[in-house]
Amino acid sequence: MIGIGILGAGGIAERAMVEPARGVEGVEVVAIGARDPERARVFADRLDLPAWGDYDAVLSDPRVDLVYLALPPVVHAEWAHRALAAGKHVLCEKPLSANGTTAAAIADAAEATGRRAFVGFHFRLHGFIRELLDTIGSGVLGEVKLVEIDFSIPHFVVQPGNIRLDGDLAGGAVMDVGCYAVDLLRAAFGEPEVITATAQTYHADPRVDLQTDAELRLPGGIPVLLRASFLGDDQGAMWVRVDGSDASLLATSVIVPQWGATLTVTSSDGEVLRSVAAEPGENSYARQLEHLRDVLADGSPSVLDAHRGAGTMRVVDAIYRAAGLQPR
Repeated sequence: MIGIGILGAGGIAERAMVEPARGVEGVEVVAIGARDPERARVFADRLDLPAWGDYDAVLSDPRVDLVYLALPPVVHAEWAHRALAAGKHVLCEKPLSANGTTAAAIADAAEATGRRAFVGFHFRLHGFIRELLDTIGSGVLGEVKLVEIDFSIPHFVVQPGNIRLDGDLAGGAVMDVGCYAVDLLRAAFGEPEVITATAQTYHADPRVDLQTDAELRLPGGIPVLLRASFLGDDQGAMWVRVDGSDASLLATSVIVPQWGATLTVTSSDGEVLRSVAAEPGENSYARQLEHLRDVLADGSPSVLDAHRGAGTMRVVDAIYRAAGLQPR
């Protein structure tokens, strides 16, 4: 049994860890910690968790094997280092850290302590995303000519007071949803080069991008047009389009496949060659927990490994620089 301790008593801790853990054999949330222990107590009482306290109480709990950092990325490095030094494995809520330098330091600390550190790109473990990556790599599209990604949150979701609009907490659209796009590009095509980027910044904190549009180049010279935004329309967007010489692919709900993801491959003459929908009931957070349980048991490689997550953050940093903004 892998005992999980959570740092951070926000909504993501419940959705991404407490709820899915109850359906995954071999894992159990055994403690919750918050800066304010009373907040942790309320969280524990509501969700019937066995222990609560401040962050240090979780790190010192001998039942905790894996610490989940449900915290702003700007503090991930500090608490990941503390958890690793305490002999715990670490799962950081995405992105791994505030920038590529601190992300790499987390990965290096895991190696030095003999523990493992992961980044919570849960979508990568969903069967739909494996189908998406397999389709892109199958050759059915022919020679890839263009990749377009639009990950836009509806405009009414991220409002003043939201931590995603706080530059002190490493807020911004690329940090929040653009990191998913970078991770997916690297998984499907290899390392991208950032060519140009433009950002629309938040009037109350110009360090924060409300929307960033970037042009990247993939190995082989394939162009990418990427949008990460808090200014989406009422429906928002989570789609990826890949245009090839023989066919085009459109995938929807990519960040959270359990929200009705679909994949359609259409030939150049309009024939539908493949149509796939995400399996009803499959949950990416549960798949992530199953994956972590298994790789911690057998020591096998992980697509969530911190060294890989650090590579994603280096591309995020490059996008911000290209847009005239400082990396977080």
